[in-house]
Amino acid sequence: MHRILAALAAVLFLSAPAHAAASGAPAVSPDFVMGRPDAPVLIEEFASMTCGHCARFSNDVFPALKAKYIDTGKARYVLRPLLTSPQNVAAAGFLLARCAGPNGYYRVVEGFFRRQEEAYRTGDVRAALIAAAEEGGVSGPAFNACLADPKGQEALDAELEKASGRDVVSTPTFFFNGVKARAGEMNLEGIDAAYAAALKARR
Repeated sequence: MHRILAALAAVLFLSAPAHAAASGAPAVSPDFVMGRPDAPVLIEEFASMTCGHCARFSNDVFPALKAKYIDTGKARYVLRPLLTSPQNVAAAGFLLARCAGPNGYYRVVEGFFRRQEEAYRTGDVRAALIAAAEEGGVSGPAFNACLADPKGQEALDAELEKASGRDVVSTPTFFFNGVKARAGEMNLEGIDAAYAAALKARR
């Protein structure tokens, strides 16, 4: 947990204008899985909020994946966090997403990915985090309270450990039903092939 506490210091300092009371932080939830629980294929993406390749996948490819596989009940999807540079920003983004709860988690993630390029261009990462968090319902005093919540930090540490032992060294990295499909961005054709292989392996 110490690495996250240290990494968050800069973000907390940048976002100090809110009334940062430690109490009142939203409850931390477990894994946030998108899609039907009985879907035959689980797609896992190890990603970082500060990864440009992850943002491009989220913005350009994920909507088609969601429409074709998740919305139709063919697959479940979960984003698993890794921290890439700047780690304080990545950690803050994931903590804010967790604080948004099941209904807001992916709104925060996708909201920051949409703003990532502009945030890097302007240097105003704080504004991008605040705007993405607001999309998930985390605003005002809850913003700083979320980042300061030790339970959230412990939960994120536990999530980061899930990359250990799974040969995940870069983002994004994709697994289909526990089998590593690719390290690096995937297009829809690659997703189709990996999905078909995962479905075939079930038979």
